[in-house]
Amino acid sequence: MPGLDGAMDDYMEYINQIRKQRDESVAANPLDWINLTGLFWLEEGVNNFGSSPEAKISLPQFPQPVCGYFLFQSGRVTVHPQTEMTMNGGDVEARPLFTDKDKQADLLEIGALTMKIIVRGDVTLVRIWDRDSENRRNFKGFKYYPPNPAYKVTAKYIRYDPPKPIIRIEGIGTEIPTFFMGRAKFTLNGVECALEAEQNGDELLFNFRDETNGGTTYGGGRRFYLPQPEGDEIILDFNLTNNWPCAYTPFATCPIPPKENKLNLRVEAGEKKFKE
Repeated sequence: MPGLDGAMDDYMEYINQIRKQRDESVAANPLDWINLTGLFWLEEGVNNFGSSPEAKISLPQFPQPVCGYFLFQSGRVTVHPQTEMTMNGGDVEARPLFTDKDKQADLLEIGALTMKIIVRGDVTLVRIWDRDSENRRNFKGFKYYPPNPAYKVTAKYIRYDPPKPIIRIEGIGTEIPTFFMGRAKFTLNGVECALEAEQNGDELLFNFRDETNGGTTYGGGRRFYLPQPEGDEIILDFNLTNNWPCAYTPFATCPIPPKENKLNLRVEAGEKKFKE
């Protein structure tokens, strides 16, 4: 039927366009996940950084053996440069640094590196990007399964009232309190399935594993986000499933899929492994 064929073509074009836009955005962003080159825990007191192996924060990309230090005291971080450095494109200010828990985190640039303070639970860390990373230079786009409308399903959404409190476990071992907002029940490839929907700001996070993990897809699971539905149905499109940043770098802090979200089938849709 021409009408169905046209709708199929429109859907394929829609998915491919989203993927193309994502690839272009990543290629243009020097602070994308693929450019991460370091993640360091801050210790109370002085944390020096530089190319010296003896520095607490040591990377060969730093321009000097010791380029300065972070002072971490009572949960606050200040930076004390000993070589040329900028903060948010200007001079370094003598004040506690804004972290990713603030409205806008401070960005520190030194050579090809950009540093930012992040907070995960009760842990404070320094995240570092290399704007000239090998991943960025060689990036040709992510790998995906071909779009398949069979992996776009309508699920029954069972809203939790009140939401169920849970602890989100991250790959670095930190624990983050959050909530299950509801459950999506659906049939996929003839298999009855269910996924718990986690709170993620105003959206729902579906963080799941399936039987492709570790084979054609990233072993740590995949995810997609959706707006909260107004009614008792929600459309799950697994063609829009992406990897967690930990698929691209060991320096991300990704949540582990909850045990409730293991699908006992192969979800051959969405993003594949970043590297073999």
